[in-house]
Amino acid sequence: MVVLAVAGPPLRGEQTMMDSLRTMPPKVRLEWLYHRGIEMPGYAGSRMTDSGLALVGKWGRGPAAEVTGKDTLVVLTLGSEVALLSFASPDSPRVLSEIQFPSLTAQSYLKDSLLYSSSNADLEIWNVADPTQPVRRGQIPAPVGDFWIRDTLLFFIRSDTFHVLSIANPANLYQLGSAPEAGSATTGSGNTVVVCQSAGFAFVDVSNPASPHEVGTYPCGHTLSATARGNLVCASYEETSEPYPAHFITLDISTPGSPLLLANLDNLGGYDIYLDSSLALVSGRSWPDQPFQIISIADSTHPALLDSCLTTERYNWGVWASLSLRRAFVADEYDGLAVVDISSMNNAVLDTWVLKTGAAVDLSINGQYCYVAGDMSGLRVLDVSDPTRPFCVAGLDSAFFDTRCNTVTALDSLAYMNWRPNPYFRTVSVADPLHPQIVAGCSLFNWAEDMALRDSLVYVAEDNRFQILNVARPRQPQVVGTCGVQNASMDLFLLDTLAFVGSWPSPIIDISDPVHPETVGSIPLPLGGVFVRDTFAYAVMDYDSFFVYSVANPAAPVRLGSLDFSGGQQYAEYNVDIEVLDTVAYIGGWHLKTVSVADPRNPREVGTRWNPPSSYIPRLSYAPPYLYVACSDGGVCVLETLQTGISEIAARPLVGLVRVAPTVTAGRVRFWFDDAKPWRGRVTVYNASGAEFAQASASRAVSDAGEIDLTNAPGGVYLLRFKTDRGSCFAKVVKTTRR
Repeated sequence: MVVLAVAGPPLRGEQTMMDSLRTMPPKVRLEWLYHRGIEMPGYAGSRMTDSGLALVGKWGRGPAAEVTGKDTLVVLTLGSEVALLSFASPDSPRVLSEIQFPSLTAQSYLKDSLLYSSSNADLEIWNVADPTQPVRRGQIPAPVGDFWIRDTLLFFIRSDTFHVLSIANPANLYQLGSAPEAGSATTGSGNTVVVCQSAGFAFVDVSNPASPHEVGTYPCGHTLSATARGNLVCASYEETSEPYPAHFITLDISTPGSPLLLANLDNLGGYDIYLDSSLALVSGRSWPDQPFQIISIADSTHPALLDSCLTTERYNWGVWASLSLRRAFVADEYDGLAVVDISSMNNAVLDTWVLKTGAAVDLSINGQYCYVAGDMSGLRVLDVSDPTRPFCVAGLDSAFFDTRCNTVTALDSLAYMNWRPNPYFRTVSVADPLHPQIVAGCSLFNWAEDMALRDSLVYVAEDNRFQILNVARPRQPQVVGTCGVQNASMDLFLLDTLAFVGSWPSPIIDISDPVHPETVGSIPLPLGGVFVRDTFAYAVMDYDSFFVYSVANPAAPVRLGSLDFSGGQQYAEYNVDIEVLDTVAYIGGWHLKTVSVADPRNPREVGTRWNPPSSYIPRLSYAPPYLYVACSDGGVCVLETLQTGISEIAARPLVGLVRVAPTVTAGRVRFWFDDAKPWRGRVTVYNASGAEFAQASASRAVSDAGEIDLTNAPGGVYLLRFKTDRGSCFAKVVKTTRR
């Protein structure tokens, strides 16, 4: 969750915008934030040597923002990517390719074989003559929200300046002219560009591209969208007081200096308008206030609503239609691409959804698959066998509008997740990851915020509750133990017989007896994230302060050191996850922050604050050598780290098909590949602090089977990492001094 604090009174028409950033389409969000002194972050570089991180791969799906197309090719901007889909067979749409962008995508425009797509970091031009193999042709290395193209000219507004660029040569873009102008360059016709502003529409004359200038305005409420054709502009705005009703209007701009209102329809309109023949197809706003609409503009002085169609309960930000396909395509915030059958203009029917996905809020690595929990969009399954090219292979949705999956954990052939609607806890069979299936459910007291799996028990942090479930029989999960938590739970970490819950205060719970968990101590802070190693607890508060506590005595934690990141920031952060690897802590939130914890009494921020293609990082997951980052609206990023360590996921007894015996040893450990097929790879041994243990013949080539000699190793926990031609897998071994 991100909460925006704005100083001073709101501008006219923007009260609704202050409620949540989600109420704004990405193509106008950038400019809105800019006027409040807030820059949307973008990806900040390939390798940050001082923090030991490198971006190696990205799956950029997030909330759908805009849709356009040509013939049977449909282009959907969503999250931090642009997806190209074929609807040659409308009943069997197919994803042709996905273009990854450095930040949240905003607007796309398809002209001949060139695709122009903007993001909060840049505007890129791609040749999509072969949509399965897009080729980048040019770039504007500056944030561009909404824009309009006429012939070889591109018009957009950035930082209260109207820009005119020549795009005749995509590889050599240059500016022709500029002028002071606020708002966003939404549409145009002939020599007139229509600009959406906070309290009306402005009209800019571009007959001389070197000298654009405003010639007229049409005052109204807060503008939502506009599309022009000839001398006709179809536009939408909303009033500035509750309940903020929307209007659909038609304007005659034959004289741009004196635009003429032709008609005004109450309680219609939306964030985007597409014109085709004598029809205006309007995206709508949110369900059920403003659904998708079909409006006849055969007589522009008397437009008439032909039909409307509900898609989902979230925001409809974009719309495009193909009359030859008899389909309208609506970019729906959380349900991806809503396809509407418009065979009959008086009876529009929702056909299907494509690329359904929402904000990534949690993830779990299980072998070559990454399971992503999506806010409002169910569960996504990614293949990460090649970390440079993660891709979605399956999803798990529901027929319900409000399908929320807030946390997930997976091991071997089973995944466990929270799920809305009730029952909140679900067991999912992932024996075939391409076809995940819910096989069981169990009612919890409240909705789960975080879960951890150990052996046959799942530990669940809920709102005002901590519970333990027995999943020895996965199809019959049962609650075996429970205890109260004073407030909402944000994070959960297990260490030996203790569970550390991020809450307020943040309890430390004895789980040695799963039937009777008991709070034995607490950290007296509202914690959004917590990570525990040895006798140290590393924690971050929801307003961005970092702490190190000694929990050698869980009944009386002692603060050792702290670090304040806030610096007067304007955002409150929650679920700010932490991973500690070796002597470095990685902390989520507005940025991925890197903190040295080599001296627990003096933690210090080091390296670069990595800006993901999103506004928020709720979860991190470490599977050596990669740090998987849930980037909220921007999908999932895969970062390679030079640090090593044992995380909650990596510390599971077995992940993959490598078997070790014994798991508790005073000397040698045997291992073998549990498969009849030949196997080759390398094995590396790490100690509990994450450092490579060279004395155990670490990082040596092995084949089929072998052994590791820990005879001379100090007592403690060791992680064996097997990197094979079929992926990486792990095993945990305890070295004892007993013989």
